[in-house]
Amino acid sequence: MGKKSRRIREKKAKEYKTREERKREMEKIKEQLTSLGLVESMEGVDEFYRKAEGFVERSECWTGKIKIPGSKRILSVILTADKKKECISALLYDKNI
Repeated sequence: MGKKSRRIREKKAKEYKTREERKREMEKIKEQLTSLGLVESMEGVDEFYRKAEGFVERSECWTGKIKIPGSKRILSVILTADKKKECISALLYDKNI
C-alpha cells in the first residue's frame, strides 16, 4: 500500500444551475408526468408542482417521495441545483396506496 498524498488540493467552487436551466428541467419532468396521465389537479401531483415552482423561482433543493392516492404509485423526486447533477423523478409502484 502506498503513502497518502499530503499535497494541498484546491477545492473548486460549486457551479449552480441558472433559472432557465432549472425551468427547462422542470418542464421536461412535467411533460413526462402528463404523458403518463398525471395532471396537476390530482392529489399528490399538485404538491410536486408547488415544490417544482419553488425550485425554479428560489432554487430550493428538495428530495422526497409523494404518494399519489388512487393510482397505487409513489412519485420519488430529487431536485438539485448542482450543475453537474440532473433532477430526477420516478414513479414507483406500491400496492398499499
